[in-house]
Amino acid sequence: MSISSEIERPKSYDDGHTHPNYVRMETGQTLLVFETPQDIVLIMNKLYEKYVSEGMLYNMNNRLLGKISTEHSLYQNSPFYRDDDTEEVEDHNFLPDNIHQWIRDRIHDYLHILRIKYLGIKTNSSWINDMKAGEYSPVHNHNGGVGTLKPPLENVVHRIGLIGLMGLKIPEDMGKEITREDNPRNGFTEFFGGGHGKMFAPFSTLIKLHEGAFVVHPYDVIHTVYPHFNENENRRTFTTNIDVYY
Repeated sequence: MSISSEIERPKSYDDGHTHPNYVRMETGQTLLVFETPQDIVLIMNKLYEKYVSEGMLYNMNNRLLGKISTEHSLYQNSPFYRDDDTEEVEDHNFLPDNIHQWIRDRIHDYLHILRIKYLGIKTNSSWINDMKAGEYSPVHNHNGGVGTLKPPLENVVHRIGLIGLMGLKIPEDMGKEITREDNPRNGFTEFFGGGHGKMFAPFSTLIKLHEGAFVVHPYDVIHTVYPHFNENENRRTFTTNIDVYY
C-alpha cells in the first residue's frame, strides 16, 4: 500500500454525490458522527490482529500522549518525533486503499456539510489504541504534519485539520463505576467546548463510542478518554489525523 505526498483536492458534489447520514453535535465547534460499514470494521480488526501477531506494526506509545501500552501506527506520512526520541520511524502505510478512501471521503463530507472552503486534504498519521483496563488518554488536542511549508518554515507543525475516530471493539460492560452509576464515565470520550452552559455552547459533549461509530472533529477540540475497568476485554479504537489546506 503506497503513501501519497499529493494533496487530495475537494470532492465534487455537483454530480449527485451525497454524503451518508450523520449525527451532529456541538461543543462550540462541530462534531459529526458517521456510521462505518461493518465490513470495514471487520477488516480493520482482522488486519490489525494479523499485523500485531506478525510484529509488523510500530508501537507509538512512547511518542503519543495516551497512558496506553499498545498504540500501534498504521500510517505515517511526515516526520513524527519528540525531543527525547532516539529512534527514527520511516513513513509507512498499512491501511487498505479502499478503507483509506472511505475515511478521506468522510473528511470531505464534513467540510462540505459545514460549507468550508479549502484547497485539499492529506492524511498525516493513523494509529490504533488497544486500551486495557485502567488505561486512558489525558486531556489533549491534535496537530498535523511538519515539512509542509517552504523554508524557513519547513518545520512548522500543521495545525489545521480534522480527526477521524472509529470504534473497532467496544466492551458493552466498562466495569463498575466508583460513584454515580447514573452518570457513567468509564470508557467514554469527552469533548470540551468553550461555554459554561447550554444556551450558546455546552461545557462538554460526552460520547460512548460503539463499534462502527466514526467521529470527525477539528484538531483543536480538546478531549479526553476515560479509563474502563473491564479486565476481560480491550477498548479498541482507530484514530487518523488529516491535514486540511486552505
